[in-house]
Amino acid sequence: DMLIDLFVSGILLAGSAGALLCRRRDRWAAVIGCSCAVAALLLKLLFITVTPFLNACFQLPVIVVGIAAALHSNGYLAGHADKRLSLYWGLFNLMLAAMLAVTMLEPGLPFLAAWEIMGLASFALVAFEWKKSEVRQAAWVYLLSCEAGGLLLVWLLAMWKNGCPGTLPLAVTTTVAVIAFGIKAGFPLLHVWLPEAHPAAPAPVSAIMSGAMIPLGFLGMIIWCPWIAASQAAAWAFFLLGVAGMFTGILFGAAQRDLKRLLAYSSVENIGIITLAFSLGIFGNIANEKTLMVLAWGGALLHLLNHALLKGTLFLGAGSVYKSMHTLNMDEMGGLMKKMPVTGTVFTLSGIGISGIPPFCGFAGELLIYLAAFTGIAYGKGGVFAVSAVSAVMLALTGGTAAAAFAKSIAAVFCGEPRTEKAVNADTEKWSMWVPQLILFALSALMPFLAAVAASGLLSGAGVMYEEQERILFRPLAWNAVFVLALLWLIILLWLFRRSFCRKSSDNGITWDCGYAEPTARMQYTASAFIQPVADMFNVILQQKKSLKRPEGVFPEKSSIEVDVPDGGSRWFWEVIFKNAGAVGDKVRHLQSGLLHVYILMMVLAVLLMLGWCLVSGRSNTADDTVKQQESVQYE
Repeated sequence: DMLIDLFVSGILLAGSAGALLCRRRDRWAAVIGCSCAVAALLLKLLFITVTPFLNACFQLPVIVVGIAAALHSNGYLAGHADKRLSLYWGLFNLMLAAMLAVTMLEPGLPFLAAWEIMGLASFALVAFEWKKSEVRQAAWVYLLSCEAGGLLLVWLLAMWKNGCPGTLPLAVTTTVAVIAFGIKAGFPLLHVWLPEAHPAAPAPVSAIMSGAMIPLGFLGMIIWCPWIAASQAAAWAFFLLGVAGMFTGILFGAAQRDLKRLLAYSSVENIGIITLAFSLGIFGNIANEKTLMVLAWGGALLHLLNHALLKGTLFLGAGSVYKSMHTLNMDEMGGLMKKMPVTGTVFTLSGIGISGIPPFCGFAGELLIYLAAFTGIAYGKGGVFAVSAVSAVMLALTGGTAAAAFAKSIAAVFCGEPRTEKAVNADTEKWSMWVPQLILFALSALMPFLAAVAASGLLSGAGVMYEEQERILFRPLAWNAVFVLALLWLIILLWLFRRSFCRKSSDNGITWDCGYAEPTARMQYTASAFIQPVADMFNVILQQKKSLKRPEGVFPEKSSIEVDVPDGGSRWFWEVIFKNAGAVGDKVRHLQSGLLHVYILMMVLAVLLMLGWCLVSGRSNTADDTVKQQESVQYE
């Protein structure tokens, strides 16, 4: 396995170096970069069975979404990345190599180096269109987030001793690790880079970052802090983070006009669902409720894989829309199904799937999480019962909001009539961009039938007997597969019936037009108007900023409304911190008086404070006791 990993990494690094050497030779850079990326990932896929199960679960999104994104990049970058393809493919392959390295390495300096390379390579790709001011701003926010997490990990590693927490209490180690990796995962308040970076990055890069990179935050937490699987405090923390992330994520996403910002907030929502499932599994592990634990953790891993396939498809579809329209504003779209039938169909079905609606794969993962919550309600006591009941309610509320959000995006982008000249003159789709979408969607369509195989691997790795496997997971997943198959056959039969018996229609003519002689696109709901009742209902959270131009006169011709929804985490948390820090800085700067004796006095005071601290801390022997206690912790 190590030799295969080294060989795969070598191919990716060779592709990166080869592409960079093809400066200003776009064709050769694309051939070398794309070929090496696809070949290396296919090779890794062939030997995925020899990889430990947990690592394989996080490698599969990198492999599958990486292949589709590499193929999609050829069509997406055609025409607007001249003389820069060598840089793109060099960074693209480097990012993939670093992501796979993160899934292969144990906690330590090599892991930290791979994590940092992954962040810097993806930052450079986010800033690929650096001439746009909004792209530079988004890249800056993303770089700050990456480096903040990296610095926390550096500090954490410096405090460790022999691969274990050294002088740090476990609570401190866990908190620092959750914050460091939670930045990448997109936990509430730490997610602020997602809605900025995803609209700025090229669509294939967004697909990889959303479907494969942000889940690596969970892998980091698991391998750096394995004790969280039995921590009551961690269970409650992840429960609160999951509930807050899943609901506020999709709520803010539903209110967006930018298509990729909506998808970015949807990633926050789905990470919240995975976090919630992870917390339910911890509660089950602590309460010795094996059924609850297996259902929750199995649902979390299955939803992680489903999210990678569906969100990768959606971001690639958004890239095709941008390539056709040269905008991501859904209020300016409409009617694109006629120009982009394959992209529109795949985007619609993937949007249904990511909302957790059967028969698509998103339903299978959420089904297990629902079953876990119902198990906790039926057999749990006290806190387990409470969190299970809240989880079931929040899953339902989040699923309904997600369905509304994607109904809005599908209708506003692909249905109805074109709302602007941009939509009327939109370019048709290219096969090089819709084929990768079909690959990911086909795999997602197979997931309900492959879920039992994945569950078997999980349970066997957990030491659960076959009888328990059948009782806990095989039966619900098998019935889900039967239900999916029956529903698909019903859809096919209805389609055949329509084709066979409803081909003849009456004479063509205008439908009932509600008193309007000539219906136009102005009679359609825009994306903002579609979701406005829901947004107004939760305006206390969203705090929308509306710009309204009212209709005037008896026969008004122009009226408009623009609704902006700033990110809640930035507005409620980070802006407050930066504002107060700036105020403190304005006062502290007066210490720069330019007087030498003032500077000498400050240095003397600092030395005295440090000496005093050393004197006080030297009298305490609790640190030695803490070290001995922590070194007794066993790591797997």
